Parts: sequence; C-alpha cells; structure tokens
Amino acid sequence: MNAVFDSDFLIDYLGGLEAAREVPEVYESWFISIVSFVEVLTGASTPAEDAAAREVLGGFEVVPVSLEIAERAVGIRRARRRLKTPDALVWATAQSLDDCVLVTRNTKDFPEDDPDVRVPYRV
Repeated sequence: MNAVFDSDFLIDYLGGLEAAREVPEVYESWFISIVSFVEVLTGASTPAEDAAAREVLGGFEVVPVSLEIAERAVGIRRARRRLKTPDALVWATAQSLDDCVLVTRNTKDFPEDDPDVRVPYRV
C-alpha cells in the first residue's frame, strides 16, 4: 500500500515527533501533494530549517495538481463544503493514486472512519 502524507503529519515528522517517525515505513511508496510541499516550506523560518525540510521532503515523491486531481477536489468540496481547497487537493491526490491512502492526524477535516484515511496517532 502507498500513502500520501498531509502537511500536519509532515510537520510532526520534521519536528521529530516520535509517534510520526516510524509511520512512513509501513508504506511502500511515499507521496506528498505539491500543496503540502508549499505549506511545509512556507513554515521554515530560517535557511537551516528550509534546508532540513527540503532534505526530508526529498524522500517523498511530490505530486503536482493535475486536472484529474483538481476535478476530484471539486467533487470533494461539493460533498464537504467546509473543507478548504488545499485539504481537498491533498485528499484528491491520495484518491488519484493506485492503492493509496491519506495519512494525517487532522481528524477535524478528514474523516478517520473513511477506509482511505489513516490516523496513525494523536497529539
């Protein structure tokens, strides 16, 4: 099984949260949406943080937003009006890949009872 990791997870991972450290090892292929790439790097406040984040993110395949992903995000937002566009794009990215789940700790925006959403820990 493959996984798209959302921004909340990546921030925990970069911050050294122990619960996040072994989670990626469960999955065969590791992906992130270009949206998460932008969100994570925006949070880097120093050149050293930026370099460290880029090094870690280099271990994930970055998936650009295609028209297919955008169309899926439209459908997600129509069904879940309160979900913000960046979150819908991340979720649509996971849905667009074969044998893939979304890994997050964001239970406010992503339903943890969805079979394609994984919440591996809580903080």
